[in-house]
Amino acid sequence: MNALPRRFRPLLLLWVPVLASAALSLMLKAQSPEPAPAPPTPAATTPAKPESTPAEAPKPTEPAKAEPKPTAKTESPATAKPADTPNPTATTTAAPAAPEAQKTEKDKAPVAVTPPRPAPTGPAKPTSLPEDGPYKGKIVVIPVGKEDLINPARFEFMTRTLKRATDQRAEAVIFNLDTPGGLAWDTATLIMGDLQKLGCRSAAFVNPRAISAGALIALATDSIYMSPRSAIGAATPVNGGGQEMGEAERAKMNSAFMAMARSAAVAKGYNPGVVDAMIDKDVGLKIGDKEVWPKGSIMTLDQYQATAVYDGKPLLAKGIVNDINEVIAREGLKGEVVTAEPKGFELIAIWITQYAAILLLIGLAAGYLEMQSPGLGIPAVIATIAFGLFFFGHFVAGSLVGYETVVVFVIGVALIVVELFVFPGHILPGLLGLACLFGALIYTMAGWDITVPDGKTFPVRFDDYAAALWNLAVAFGGAIAIILLLMRFFPTSGPFAWLVLKSAVGGEQVAIEGQGQVKASAISPGMTGTARSALRPYGHVDFNGTQLEAMVVGDYLPFGTEVRVLEIQGGKIVVERV
Repeated sequence: MNALPRRFRPLLLLWVPVLASAALSLMLKAQSPEPAPAPPTPAATTPAKPESTPAEAPKPTEPAKAEPKPTAKTESPATAKPADTPNPTATTTAAPAAPEAQKTEKDKAPVAVTPPRPAPTGPAKPTSLPEDGPYKGKIVVIPVGKEDLINPARFEFMTRTLKRATDQRAEAVIFNLDTPGGLAWDTATLIMGDLQKLGCRSAAFVNPRAISAGALIALATDSIYMSPRSAIGAATPVNGGGQEMGEAERAKMNSAFMAMARSAAVAKGYNPGVVDAMIDKDVGLKIGDKEVWPKGSIMTLDQYQATAVYDGKPLLAKGIVNDINEVIAREGLKGEVVTAEPKGFELIAIWITQYAAILLLIGLAAGYLEMQSPGLGIPAVIATIAFGLFFFGHFVAGSLVGYETVVVFVIGVALIVVELFVFPGHILPGLLGLACLFGALIYTMAGWDITVPDGKTFPVRFDDYAAALWNLAVAFGGAIAIILLLMRFFPTSGPFAWLVLKSAVGGEQVAIEGQGQVKASAISPGMTGTARSALRPYGHVDFNGTQLEAMVVGDYLPFGTEVRVLEIQGGKIVVERV
């Protein structure tokens, strides 16, 4: 460490955030159970039985083929809509002797409910053995509050909770929804991935509102229940400020969201027309000859509208209940109720993502102070801790996909150091460094993903990065304010003396306190000395028997050159050839 020039020592600390984030993330992965592998398709196993008796059994024994029906039920737990799920299996396994029964069942359901592809007959079942854990055989309640869907760390927590519920064979998962909406991409990932892979029953309790992203989450569960004086709907995408988008942008976004939401809703047996009317105001909804929702406004349903019956089936929700206990009773669940709450690293990640601007402010201010007085170490340690927490929190939250942004951040800081200490006055390294630095911070907060399932893509908009840019602007402005306050109000002696440039009366004399620098000496512009090492641009200069570090302006100077102090700049002695 001592053999390394003092001005380059801060670079060694820049890799601490990378190593710390890697170690902490490995600890987190060790705590979280691995997700179960995808289950085999039930259809591949059931046809094997009938093939063994084709020659033995003539047509009169055909009813025996109907016996696989109960096995299909026992293989997948009962879902929220048991009346709808047997139909796809009945059409493939039942004997052709009962076509009329099939037709009457189809005639009862609304035409709009017919999916473009077969819906799954039940929740996915993990093929691994059930794990012992806090969710085994229990009813897991996931609260979704007013601000939960705008925090990426909360989505990551919900993803982990759903995986644990599957791996530990929970009896059911119930979302307790009270949300005005949230992040589009994270919601799409939740409803298209995690909820579709859930290995147990699911339900949503609208208590009292599931608006926008909350409505999409409810539509991806097996059952929906409304509380008194509740509302669900208004799922059209908007920009970061809550305003509607332009016509072309809105059409593209609506198309992507409608495809995803329809797919999730149809898989659970809901009317896809309800999804369309909630997203696109120009669609409306008709069931048979009855107009359920007019064109020209986005569908938002109260508890009575959501539970209204059309053609013998509720429009959306199963019923109106007062609390979670009534939902459990209506679903026939028997397990113990546990509420999922973030703990440990998950709680830290939620806090960090909420207060990212404060960590950035501290990191930028401390980094600037270290650049001004290299080698002191205290600001470098503070900056390293602040940026290490920042990157680790976003890694746990899921917005930091890998370590690429951390590496880009370190490269950016290194380029700024090169600009300040190796090639001062060259603009290019500094500009490239700032671009890498700010780009890494913005993408860490905003995330990389803009592609959604089924090949749909979100249009890249300024609003996607609005929160990240706002955090960065607040941090940058706050860091400047802190630096100015330190220079103006901190004392020039005592433990904080290293923060302030000391000025003497009548000139620009300074006493620079620090390792290898001036101690109890005064250097002023105009003083002369002799270079005791090559100045490239930094080196050592002898001033009246005291060797101090100095920086040359212009061409590099060889050993023994006579120099003169040009100015004292930010605690550094700037010299020129005599």
